[in-house]
Amino acid sequence: MATTVTGGGSAADASAAAALAYPEPRRRSLQIYAVDPMIARLSGNEVVTITVPYEPLLPGPSGDLVQVIDYDASTRQFYTPVDLDSPVLLAQDGLAPSERDPRFHQQMVYAVTSSLLENFERGLGRRFRWRGNERLRIFPHGFQGENAVFDDGEGGSLRFGYFRTDPRDAGRNLPGQWVFSCLSHDIVVHEATHALVDRLRPLYKEATNIDVYAFHEGFADVVALFQHFALPDLLARYIQSNRADLTARSPLVELAQQFGESTGRGRALRDALGEEPDPTRLSRTLEPHARGSIFVSAVFDAFFTTYQAAIADLIRIATAGSGQLPPGALHPDLVARVAGEARAMAQRVLMMCIRAFQYLPPVDVTFGDFLRSAVTADCDLFPADGLGLRAALVEGFRKRGIYPDGVSGLADEAVAWPAAAELGLPPLDVVAVVEPLVAETALGFRSRRSAAEDTPERKERRQGVAKALSAYARRHAGALGLDRRLKIQVRSFHAVFRQASSGLLQVNVIVQIVQTAPPEVARARDVGGIELRGGVTLVADVDGEVRAVVSRPTPGLDPVGNPGGAARFEALGAFVDQFDDVDLPGPWRIDDPTATWPSLAHRRGRERRIAASLTLGRLDRGRPW
Repeated sequence: MATTVTGGGSAADASAAAALAYPEPRRRSLQIYAVDPMIARLSGNEVVTITVPYEPLLPGPSGDLVQVIDYDASTRQFYTPVDLDSPVLLAQDGLAPSERDPRFHQQMVYAVTSSLLENFERGLGRRFRWRGNERLRIFPHGFQGENAVFDDGEGGSLRFGYFRTDPRDAGRNLPGQWVFSCLSHDIVVHEATHALVDRLRPLYKEATNIDVYAFHEGFADVVALFQHFALPDLLARYIQSNRADLTARSPLVELAQQFGESTGRGRALRDALGEEPDPTRLSRTLEPHARGSIFVSAVFDAFFTTYQAAIADLIRIATAGSGQLPPGALHPDLVARVAGEARAMAQRVLMMCIRAFQYLPPVDVTFGDFLRSAVTADCDLFPADGLGLRAALVEGFRKRGIYPDGVSGLADEAVAWPAAAELGLPPLDVVAVVEPLVAETALGFRSRRSAAEDTPERKERRQGVAKALSAYARRHAGALGLDRRLKIQVRSFHAVFRQASSGLLQVNVIVQIVQTAPPEVARARDVGGIELRGGVTLVADVDGEVRAVVSRPTPGLDPVGNPGGAARFEALGAFVDQFDDVDLPGPWRIDDPTATWPSLAHRRGRERRIAASLTLGRLDRGRPW
C-alpha cells in the first residue's frame, strides 16, 4: 500500500516515498477444510491452503464483493469478526481450521466464496459485480436448522444453518454433536452458485417449465463438484487411493458427506455418479433436486469420458502398453501427471458450463437449452474438439433422454444456436453499442473499484447504449421473437474478453432483452398467475456482427402474427395443468420442512396455489439445500 507523506513534504519527497512503498500482494493464502470437518478428521489432513485474489479487508471479513456478517438469528447475538488483515493472521495463512472458533467459520465462507467468484470471472471473461454494486452478505450462523439458504432480497444473502447430529444414526460423527453447514466446502459453493445464477439470470426463479428449478439445483451441484478438482492435495490423495479411477466413490465426486451422514442418511447428500443412464427416468422425475441430479450425471458422464481419453497415453506408458496398473501404490510422478490432467479437464468443463450462461435465454430455461449453449460456447473458443468433449456432452445428455428443441441433428453445427445470418439480422451499431461496452469492461480489469463508480458520464453512456439496443430490438422484433407493440426492456449488456485456442483474444458483446405480456393475455387462459415473459440473448463480436441469437418468443394469442409466442403460451398452460394438484415449491418450504411432491394438493384454490408456488424469491427451502 502507498506510503503517506505528511508535514508539507515536497513533491520529490512524495515521489521518493512512493518508490519505496511496498507493492500490494496479488494473492492471499487462507486455510480451509477441503471437504468438511468429518473428512478432514478421517483423512488425517485438516489443513488445506488455497489462494484467493488479494484485496484490503475490514473485519468480518468485508471486501468489495463479499461481506461476512456473523449474526446468529436463533440466539440473537453477534460473534466477534475475524480481521484477516491482522499481521498475525497474514503471517500464518489465516486461522487454522477449527470447528469451535466462529472466526474460522467466517474465514472459511469468505475464502471459498472468493475462490468461486474468481472462477466465474475467469469463465465469464469480465469482472463480476452484484446488482446495484451491492455485496453478497454471508451469515455463517444464520439460524439453527438442517439447511442453508440463498435469499435474493436486497442484494442477496447466504444463511447457513447449524444443528446437532442425529442421536440414533450420526454416521461417522459423535451422536448429538454440533454440525455447521458453513464448514462444508460443498454447501458453501452450492449456495453461492445459486446467488451467481440469480445474478446472471434473475428470472430463472420463475418456474415456467419443469426444468427451471431443477437447472438451478443441478448447476449448483455441478459447480460444487468441479471445485473439488481445484484443490491439488485432495485430488492427488484420491487419485492415489482410487488408482486413477474418478468414477470410484470418494469425496471428489460426492457432495456434503458430513451433512448427509449427520442427518441420518448414512451417505453423502448427492453425488456425480447417479444411477445407470435411463432415457425414461427424466419423464418420471419431478422433484428439483432429483431431476437436477440427472443433469449432473449427464455433465459428469462427459467429464469422465474425456478424462479417460486425456490420461490414456500416461496409462499406456506406465503399464508398458498393457493398460493394467500393477498392484500397490502408484508412482508419485504418475499421480502428479494424472492429477494435472484431471484438474485441467475439470477446469475445461467447468469453464464451458460457466461460459454457457452467455448463450442462455433470459427466461424459461431447459436442460436442452443448456446443452445448446455449452456446445456453442465451446465451439467459439475451441473449433477443433480434440478430445471429443462436445460429442461426449451431447452423448451424456442423450443417454438420459435430454434433447434440445428445434435442432435437426446432434452434430455441433446442428446443436449450436443460430447466427444472425440465418435470421437476416444486421450488425449492432459499433460506435453506439460495442465501443462503449468494450471500454467499460476493460476499465473493470484495471480496477474493480473504479469500474464500480457510477459517475454521471458513465450513466449517460450506459443510457445511450440501452437506447440504441432498444431501438435495434424494436426494428427487428419479428426476427427476435419479440412483440413490437409491447415494452422492450434491455436488462443487461456487457463485453467479455476470452482467449481462444488459437491464442488470440476474442471479444464479444452480450445483450439480454426481456418483455412481459399484459395481464389480459394471461387471463385468456388460466396460467395460475405466472408472468408471461419473452426475451432474447444476443452475442455479437467487436464488429457488431451478431454471432448467436437465443430467443424465447413473448407468449401471446396470435398464432399468425406471432406463432412462436402462441406456442409458448400453450406450453405454459399445459405446464400449469400438469401440476394442478402439485405444490411446486414443497422442497423449499421453510414452514413445512417435510413437504414432498404432491403435498398441498387441494388445500387452496388453483390460481392462488400456483401463483404462490412459482414466484418464490428464495431457493432451497425446507429440504436440505
